[in-house]
Amino acid sequence: MLSPLQCLGLFLFCAGNETHKEPMEDQRRRDIRSSFYDGMFAHVFAILTGGVFLTGFALHLGMNDFMIGLLASLPFLVTVFQLPASIHISRRGARKTTAFHAALAARAAWIFVLVAAVVPFGSPSMKLFFILGIIFLSYAAASVSYVAWLSWMSDLIPEEIRGRFFGTRNMLCGASGTVAMLIFGKLLDRLNGESFGSLPLGFGLTFLVAAGFGILGLRFLNGISEPVQQTTTCEGGVSLRMLSRHLVEDRNFRKFLVYSLTWNFSVYFAGPFFTVYFLRDLGYSYSFVAALGVISGFSDILGMQAWGRISDKVKNKAVIQFASWVAIFLPLAWVTVRPQCIVFPVILHVLGGGFWAGINLCTNNLLLRITPRQNRPIFLSLFHMVTGLGAAGGPVLGGLVLTGIAQMELHLLSWNLLSIQVLFFISTLFRLLSFQILKTVHEPEEATVGKVIRIFRSLRGLNLASGFNMVLHPFVEVEKSGKEGRGSTRD
Repeated sequence: MLSPLQCLGLFLFCAGNETHKEPMEDQRRRDIRSSFYDGMFAHVFAILTGGVFLTGFALHLGMNDFMIGLLASLPFLVTVFQLPASIHISRRGARKTTAFHAALAARAAWIFVLVAAVVPFGSPSMKLFFILGIIFLSYAAASVSYVAWLSWMSDLIPEEIRGRFFGTRNMLCGASGTVAMLIFGKLLDRLNGESFGSLPLGFGLTFLVAAGFGILGLRFLNGISEPVQQTTTCEGGVSLRMLSRHLVEDRNFRKFLVYSLTWNFSVYFAGPFFTVYFLRDLGYSYSFVAALGVISGFSDILGMQAWGRISDKVKNKAVIQFASWVAIFLPLAWVTVRPQCIVFPVILHVLGGGFWAGINLCTNNLLLRITPRQNRPIFLSLFHMVTGLGAAGGPVLGGLVLTGIAQMELHLLSWNLLSIQVLFFISTLFRLLSFQILKTVHEPEEATVGKVIRIFRSLRGLNLASGFNMVLHPFVEVEKSGKEGRGSTRD
C-alpha cells in the first residue's frame, strides 16, 4: 500500500518519468498524476472566486448583509441539481463526460460575471441580482460536476489507499491555493485606495486568472481514465419510489443525513460572515486576510497528511468527533479578537485549518463507506442536496438576523457586542447540539476517540522538518517501494 510520502513521490516521480514496465501501473500513475494536477488548477479557481475575494467583491458592489448571506447560500442551493444528474449517471454512466462539461460551464461562467460587473445596465439592484444569477448557474454546473467526479473517483481509487490519496491530493490543492491567495490578496491590497477604478481592475484580473486556471485544468481532468462503473442499478433505471425504499431501509444513512444537515446549517449560519467581520468590523487589509488564509492553508496541508494517515487506521467517525471539538468553539474565540490583535488570529487559523482538514476529509470518506455501491451516485447526490439545503438556509437566516439586530445595542457583562458577534454565539450553540447526532451514526470498524488520541501522540514526522523533507525527497520512498514490491501490481 502507498504511504503519504509514496503518494506525493508518485506524483513528482510520474511527472518526470513516463516509461514504466507494467501497463496497469503506468495507467494508475498517469491517473493519479492527472488527478493531482486537476485538483491544483481547480482549487486555484475555487480560491480566487470565493472566500475573501468573493466577499470583497460583494462589499465593493454594495451588497448588504442579506445579499451577502444569499450569495453564500448559492453553492448549497444548487445541490438540488445533483439528484437528476445522479439519476442520469446511474442510468447511462458517462461520469467523465458529465464532470468535464459541467466543470467547463462552471468555470467559463465567471467571464460573464466580469462582463456583467463592468457593463452598465438597469438599476443597481437589478445588476446585483443579475450577477447573483450568473454565479448561481456557475455553482449549479459545479455541483453536477462534483457528484459525477466523486462517483468516478470512488471506483478509480482503491479503498485501502483512498484516505492517503485524498489527503495528499488535498494537501497539494491547499498548497496551490495558498500561493494564489497570497499573490492576489497582495494585489488587491496594493490597488485598494489607489486611483479610481484600481480595485475593480484588481477583481477583474483575479477572476480572469481564476477562469483561465479553471479551464486549463480541464486538460488534466480529461486525461484521467474512467473505469467500468462498479455501481449497479436495477433494470429500467432508478425511480424515486426505489430511492425512498432504500432510505426507509437504511437507518444509518438517514442519521448521517440528519447530522450533516444540522451541522452544515450550524456552521454556515455564521461562517460566511467571518470574512465580512475581518474586512468591515476588524478593519483588516486584504493582504492580512489573505495571509491568514495562507496560514490556514499551510495548516490544512499538514493536517490533511496527518488525518489521512490516522483515518486509514481508525476510519473516519472518530476523527470527525475528535476534530469537531475545536470547530465547535472557534466562533466564540473570534468574539474576543480586537482590531489591533495580530497573534491570536494567527493561532486561530492554525487550529482551524488543521482540525477542519480532518473534518472535511473524513466526512467525505465516511459518506463513501456507509453508502451502498448499488445506486451510489443517487445516495451521494441526495446527501449533498439535503445537507446543501441546510448549508443554504444557514447564511440566509444569519443574514436576516444580522439585518434585524444591526441597530440594536448589545451587551454581555462588560462587553459591548457587535451584531455579527451574536451570530458567532448562536452558531456555537447550534454546532454543539448537532454534534450529538453524530454519536448515533455507525461506521464499519469504527474506533473510539481515545484511539485517535493515542495514535495522534505516537505519530512521527509531523513537524516542519519532516514535512519539508517529505516534499523535497519523495523519491526515496518511491524507490524503496519499488524494491520491496517489484513484480506486484498491488498498491
